[in-house]
Amino acid sequence: MPKIVDHNERRRHILDAFWRLVERDGANEISVRHVAAEAGMPKSSIAHYVGTMPQLLGLAVDDFVATNTEYMISLGLFDLDVDKVTEVLYTLVPVSARRRSKSGVWLLLASQAASDPEFADVLRRLNRFVADGLEDFLEIMRNQGMIGDGRDLTIEGRLLHAVIDGLSLECMTDPLLRDEGDVRAILRAHVINLAQPAPVRVP
Repeated sequence: MPKIVDHNERRRHILDAFWRLVERDGANEISVRHVAAEAGMPKSSIAHYVGTMPQLLGLAVDDFVATNTEYMISLGLFDLDVDKVTEVLYTLVPVSARRRSKSGVWLLLASQAASDPEFADVLRRLNRFVADGLEDFLEIMRNQGMIGDGRDLTIEGRLLHAVIDGLSLECMTDPLLRDEGDVRAILRAHVINLAQPAPVRVP
C-alpha cells in the first residue's frame, strides 16, 4: 500500500527549515538548494511541495503574517487604550534581532521585485495585506472612540503604513538608530495624534 504523504506537514517542515536559515544566515543567503539541504530533502521535493523560490517566499510571508496576526489578537482588541494600541503596532516593527532577521524577507522581496514579476506579486500581496489590516484596525479604534472626528481612515491607514514601514526600514538598516523606547515613543505619539480632530484644511 503506497505511503500517504501529508502535504501540509511537508510544507510546514520546509517552512521551519526556511525560517531556521533566515535566523541563522539572513534572508539574502536563502536559496532553494539551501532550504532543501536544511530540510534534508532533494531540491525536487521543494519544487513539488512549494514551487519556485518566489512561491516559497509567498508561503513564508503568509506564515509570518499569520503568526503576527495571532499574536496581535492575543493582545486583545477590546477595551483599547493608548498603551494597548501602541503595543499592537509595536509588534509590527522589527526591533529585536530575531524580528529583524525574519523581516529581512521583506527587503529581499523589495530588492527582487523590480526585475522579477513573481517577486513583485508576492511583495504586492504583502503590502496589500498590511494596508488592509491597518485600516481594519483603525476602524476598530474608531468604534472605541480612539479616532478623532473628521479623519479619513483610508488616508490615516496610508499614513500609519508609512510610519510602520519607515520605522521598520530604520530598525533593519541601522539597528542603533532606534531602540525600543524610541519606537514605542513615536508610535505612542502617532496614536495620541489620531485621537485629535482632523486638521482644518485651508482652501
